[in-house]
Amino acid sequence: MQIDSSLVSDLEVTLTAYADHASEIFFIRQQVFHMEQRIAPELDMDGEDETAAHFIAYWQQQPVGIARVRAYDDGTQAKIERVAVLSAFRQQGIGKAITTAVLNYVQQQGFATAILYAQAQSASFYEQFGFQRQGTPFIQADMPHIAMVKNLTETPSGR
Repeated sequence: MQIDSSLVSDLEVTLTAYADHASEIFFIRQQVFHMEQRIAPELDMDGEDETAAHFIAYWQQQPVGIARVRAYDDGTQAKIERVAVLSAFRQQGIGKAITTAVLNYVQQQGFATAILYAQAQSASFYEQFGFQRQGTPFIQADMPHIAMVKNLTETPSGR
């Protein structure tokens, strides 16, 4: 399904609690992670949802993408996780809208850095937001991943 660029106004990214939209969040995770990527549900459903902030992207009031973010390590880092867009809605800017909303949120919350473990094939997507690869690739959920970090306290350079 193609989303016409003139319909971008039909896209809304909402901050929510897991308990308020658990069925929508779970549906997207089930479609993308469990069925499409064949990640075991017990690896995905890790018990961290209740303490995380969740984002849902709605296109024409239909949930099409998600992400979650939570305080990590010593509380100065925001860990972005479970970013997913339904396959029929990819390559339409929905992932960018979700990531932008999450980054705006974590900056407003005062986090010093944002981290994520990107699936290796998605690392270049996050680099366009200023994330930098850290360390060497590793296997998580039977897939290659790379740790990525973005400093949220830098002032923009005058490029």
